[in-house]
Amino acid sequence: MSYRDVIVAVTVLALLPRAFTRPFFGLLLFTWLAYLRPQDFCWGFAKGIRYSLYCAMLMYGGWFFNETRKFTRWSTPTRWMLGLFLSVTLSLVGADRDPNDNQTDKYVDLFKVYVVTFFAVGMVDTGDRLKKFAWTIGLTFAFFGVKYGLHGVLRGGRILQGPGGMMLDNNDLCLGLAMGMPFTFFLRQTAEKRWLRRGLMIAFALTCIAVICTLSRGGFLTMCLVCLLIFNKLKKSILPWLVAALLAGIVPFLLPSDFKERLETLKDPTQEESAAGRLYAWQVGLRMVAAHPFFGVGFEGFLSNFRRYDPITVRRKDGVKSVRVAHNTYLQVWAELGTVALVCFMGMLLSSLLWLRKTRNEVRRRGGPQWLVDYADMIEISLLAFMFGANFLNRAHFDLMYTLVAMTACLRFVARDELARLAPPPEIARPAFGARAAAAPAMVGAG
Repeated sequence: MSYRDVIVAVTVLALLPRAFTRPFFGLLLFTWLAYLRPQDFCWGFAKGIRYSLYCAMLMYGGWFFNETRKFTRWSTPTRWMLGLFLSVTLSLVGADRDPNDNQTDKYVDLFKVYVVTFFAVGMVDTGDRLKKFAWTIGLTFAFFGVKYGLHGVLRGGRILQGPGGMMLDNNDLCLGLAMGMPFTFFLRQTAEKRWLRRGLMIAFALTCIAVICTLSRGGFLTMCLVCLLIFNKLKKSILPWLVAALLAGIVPFLLPSDFKERLETLKDPTQEESAAGRLYAWQVGLRMVAAHPFFGVGFEGFLSNFRRYDPITVRRKDGVKSVRVAHNTYLQVWAELGTVALVCFMGMLLSSLLWLRKTRNEVRRRGGPQWLVDYADMIEISLLAFMFGANFLNRAHFDLMYTLVAMTACLRFVARDELARLAPPPEIARPAFGARAAAAPAMVGAG
């Protein structure tokens, strides 16, 4: 037993009762536990305690007994999400299960993600709550950016494994850090304390270093996209573009040699074993789609069905080592869950982007608070980072992606309430039909 186990266990267990009395605090605590996973920093008894489960039970119980808000509020993105979940359920029920797979356990874990996502839409119904929710997520990913960024700077080591959960390996960690970068940047825009703004800017820079240290090519490209999208939002200033141009000229000389070699493979992916393997996995995935176009091969069934649709395995009955995952989220959804699920998945993402655009345009047109525009940009860039990075990873059930969809709906509802409190724009009285308009006053000094 170490002091770290005692500190984590005592801290979390002391906060759990408040999750019952204040369900929204329970949501923040659950989010912190889900993304930070403090138990993974322990080695003793605290590592095996299921803090998130206890927090969820108290949170839902507190909502049932103490809360007057609805469990959720429906929107276009969340309706698409519900359709996706129903498609997952049908795929799990109708597919041929491999007795060696733990598909049921994975489905239960995914079910928990959906329930918490819908619950967040119901609980985050004010601007203050939305800010607290965003800061909880943003500071968590800023922490990981600083932690792994300092590891890269001080030790020069490679990061080949994440903290756990949805960021278990280096590719997952890299995608999560890239999606967290917009939070770090735009929360800095709204921070009032100077020390906090400077700290978030340092965290942003260290996150960039952490992404490079993961040696993930897809993550590096996603990070570059995020930086370009952020700079594009700062249209009134040329300074960010000058900084970007300076970094573009300096960074290539500072990159580790092994990482440069991995980036060189992007010129011809077929000549590199890992990249060529991904291209081959996509071909096998398309064979699954052709065989099961409507409901797919089954939830989490890509890996177990790979040999059945691998042409090399068909010709060679001996064990072949080419079994791979999809390495593409869209193909993963299509092959495992079918065309209906892919339509729901794309509808959820695209409708979220559309809602963010509508929210931003309406706030600007009505002269609403600037922080609403900043939050719309923040969520939009983070969601685009997922949609781009998903081309290289099979992360159809990435927790943070569903949270972004929930935040999109919350932001829309909060913006609607904030704008309703503003005074309506003055309207010019129009003359009645057939009446003559009043004559304009004469100009002073007119002869």
